[in-house]
Amino acid sequence: MREWRNNYGIDVLQNDVDAAWELPDWLTPAATAPVQGFHRSMAAYAQTPLLRLDELAHRGGVSAVYVKNEAERFGLNAFKALGSSFAIGQEVCRRLGLDIARHGMADILDPRWRDQVAGLTFATATDGNHGRGVAWTAQLLGCRAFVYMPRGTEPERVEAIRALGATVTVTDVSYDETVALAAAEAAANGWVLVQDTSFAGYEDIPKAIIQGYSTIAAEVADELRAQGKAPTHIFLQAGVGSMAGGLAACYLQEFAAAEPKIVILEPKDVACCYLSARAGENVSVGGVQQTIMAGLNCGTPCPLIMPILQQRAEFFLACPDFVAAHGMRLAEHPLGDDPHFVSGESGAIGLGTAALLLQRPELAEVRAAMGIDESSVLLVLNTEGAMAPSVWRRVVQEGEYPLP
Repeated sequence: MREWRNNYGIDVLQNDVDAAWELPDWLTPAATAPVQGFHRSMAAYAQTPLLRLDELAHRGGVSAVYVKNEAERFGLNAFKALGSSFAIGQEVCRRLGLDIARHGMADILDPRWRDQVAGLTFATATDGNHGRGVAWTAQLLGCRAFVYMPRGTEPERVEAIRALGATVTVTDVSYDETVALAAAEAAANGWVLVQDTSFAGYEDIPKAIIQGYSTIAAEVADELRAQGKAPTHIFLQAGVGSMAGGLAACYLQEFAAAEPKIVILEPKDVACCYLSARAGENVSVGGVQQTIMAGLNCGTPCPLIMPILQQRAEFFLACPDFVAAHGMRLAEHPLGDDPHFVSGESGAIGLGTAALLLQRPELAEVRAAMGIDESSVLLVLNTEGAMAPSVWRRVVQEGEYPLP
């Protein structure tokens, strides 16, 4: 394990991967097989685009740069509903005595189940996108949803969830403390907690949420194989790490022959996965931290997922906010004929990091350590669009968080 800093302000941890790691049985291809079928059974399902940034790749001296644009998922401007919809669908099927491997959303919405399903109430804590996914799925099923959000949440994120019919409470505490509050309220009121992190005695629903994200990896794999490509470097942003770890496991199976390097990205002041990888055990970042990357502002890694990141992620990067801001501006003002798309604060850290590695001489040592060269194929994930439009305008149009 090696840790170093550079004069560009990005902290880097090069991890010792475990080549003999064992894939958790709940993330095997057999375990995730029902996921895509369930998502395709939903009326709002459409495969999201995989964008190719040829000009960025050319100027950066690599073979290709791809962006999976999850801002177009389900019309919700973010990927999170993939996890919450599958987890809620599985829980509803369990209560109805149905097998989710054989029954899709149309079966759950059958009028004979209406009263039984509508009697359920779901609860969660969120920085924004996960709660929106829970609220959207609950509304689709005719159920109630209670969503708890931490102190400092942008009002636009709150209103986006309220617009889907959920009851939203903004707390005066951190994200981790808000998760604990949501769990307590769910237990006290008999609600179903739909949380994207695990804790003692609570693993089944987080596992289903993480499985739900496997649809992203399956879509990417189908497209890249059709193009005769495989990623050499996969950049994944992490809050609690559930999406990052789940997708890392899926990508490592889908592209096993290419042996891609997994690179985990976090806000510099709340890099709990980075700190945990360095310590060899889960480490929490206390207090209410400030970062524009609201969806990644989480203080404790998911215990289910951190072992995967510890074993298989080769690099952890703790990034200042200007890295995400650079990605947001590059998505809006792409190089040459590269496609334009909209990326929010948490969504843009992957593109921002990849672009800076290709563009800035201050990061040449990091680039070399990662083995990025003319044969490299870089894959990043745009997890959200402009979820807080006022923040997006300040960054993209007014130039907040400029590059040093």
